Amino acid sequence: MSEPDVTTAPPRSDRLSRTHRKALSAAVLGWTVDMYDLLVILHVASYVSAAFFPAKAGSLVGLTATYAAFAVSLIVRPLGALAFGSFADRTGRRPAMVLSVLGAGVSTALMGVLPGVASIGVAAPVLLVALRIVQGLFVGGITASTHTLATETLPERWRGMAAGLIKGGGASLAVVVINLEVIVLVAVLGQAGFANWGWRVLFVVALAGSLINYLVLRRVEESPTWLARHVVRASAVSRVRPGRALFSRRWRAVTLASVTIVFTASAPYYLTTGILPTVYKQVLMMSQDSASLFLIVNVVGSAAVAVACGHLSQRVGRRKVFLVSGAASLVLIPAMYFVMSTRPADWLLLVCGAVMVMVSGAISAPLIIFVNELFPTEIRSTATAFSWNVGYGLSGMLPTVVTAVSVNASAIIPTLIVISVVLSVIFLALTLRARETRGALNET
Repeated sequence: MSEPDVTTAPPRSDRLSRTHRKALSAAVLGWTVDMYDLLVILHVASYVSAAFFPAKAGSLVGLTATYAAFAVSLIVRPLGALAFGSFADRTGRRPAMVLSVLGAGVSTALMGVLPGVASIGVAAPVLLVALRIVQGLFVGGITASTHTLATETLPERWRGMAAGLIKGGGASLAVVVINLEVIVLVAVLGQAGFANWGWRVLFVVALAGSLINYLVLRRVEESPTWLARHVVRASAVSRVRPGRALFSRRWRAVTLASVTIVFTASAPYYLTTGILPTVYKQVLMMSQDSASLFLIVNVVGSAAVAVACGHLSQRVGRRKVFLVSGAASLVLIPAMYFVMSTRPADWLLLVCGAVMVMVSGAISAPLIIFVNELFPTEIRSTATAFSWNVGYGLSGMLPTVVTAVSVNASAIIPTLIVISVVLSVIFLALTLRARETRGALNET
C-alpha cells in the first residue's frame, strides 16, 4: 500500500486527560446510538413482523421480510457514509457526528409511532421501509465520525483499548439497554400488552439516546489530528474530494481490502448476537424474559473481551489478534451451535451463547482502529465509514439470508453452522495477506 504525504499532529502525553475522556465517552455513546437504532428491530423482529408483515403461523415469510427491512437500512448506509464522511473530512468530525446522531434518533423514533397493516394497510410496510432508508443514511453518518474522533484524539497507547471499548462497549450497551427495556415493559404490561404495543416504546426511546449524546458532544473538542492537518494544509484540503479520492487508483485496492476484511470480521457478530434473539425465541422456544436475560449476559462478557483484545492488539499488533480470534471463530461458533441444537439444559445454552458472542467480540475489537490506520487524515472519515458500512452492510444481511434459505425454524442452526465456517476461513485467508497497521495513525 502506498504511504501518503504526512503531517504529524503535535505530540501528546500518554496519559488520558479530561479532553481524551470526553472524546472517548462521546464515541462510545455515539456507537451505542448507532447500534441501538440498528439492532432494535432484530430484538423485536417477531412483533414487527406481526404488525407490518403478517404471515401464516409457522411461516418464516414475515420474519424474513422484517430482516429484509433491517437489511434495507444497511444497503443505504454507505451512501450516508460517503455524504457525512466527506462532510467530516472537510469541516470536522464533531459537526458531522452531531447531525447524524440527531437524525438517526428522530427517524428511529418515528418507526415506533408508525401504524401497522391493520390500520393503514399496505402503506404501513412501505413507510417502514422508507424510514429505514432515512435511518440508514444517518446511521451511516455516525460511523463517519464516531470512532475517528476518538482514535485521532487519544494517545497512541490507548487506541487499541478505545477501539475495543467503542465497538464492544457501545454495541453491548445498546443490547443491554434494549433487553432491560424489554424485561421492564413485559413486567409492567404483561406479554400480551408488550406484543400489542409495548415493543414500540423501544423505538421511541432512541430519540432520548440521541439527545443525551448531543449534550455530551457539546462539550467535546474537535480532533487535534484533523485540526493539525486542516490548518497546515488548508489550501490542499480544500481541493481534496474524499469520495473521489477513495476510488482513485492510489486508494482503490486499499478500500477493497478494507471492505472485505470488515465484512468477514463482522460476520460472526450477526451470526451470533444479531440472530440469537430469533434462535432463542423461534428455534429453542424460550420465553421473552429468558431470552433477554441470556442476551444481556452474553454481551456483557463480549464487551469485556472486546476491551481486553483491543488493548492486547496495541501490544502484539492487530493482525495477531485477528488470527487467533479468527481461528477461535472457525472452531467455537459451529461447535456451540451444534450443542445448542441438541436443546441442552438452560445453563449450557447460556454458556454456548456467551462463548459465541465473546468470540465475535474478540474478532471485531481491533477492527475500528485497524481500518482507521489504513487511511490518511484527509480521507479517513470517508474511507473508514464507507469500508465499515459496506462491510457491515453485507454481513448484516446474513440473518436475512439464513431465514430465507431455511425451510423452517429447525433448519436455522445448521445453516448458521455452514455459513460461519465458510466466512471464518475467508477471514483467516484475508488476514494472512494483510499488513500490520499498529502505529500507522501517527504517520498519516
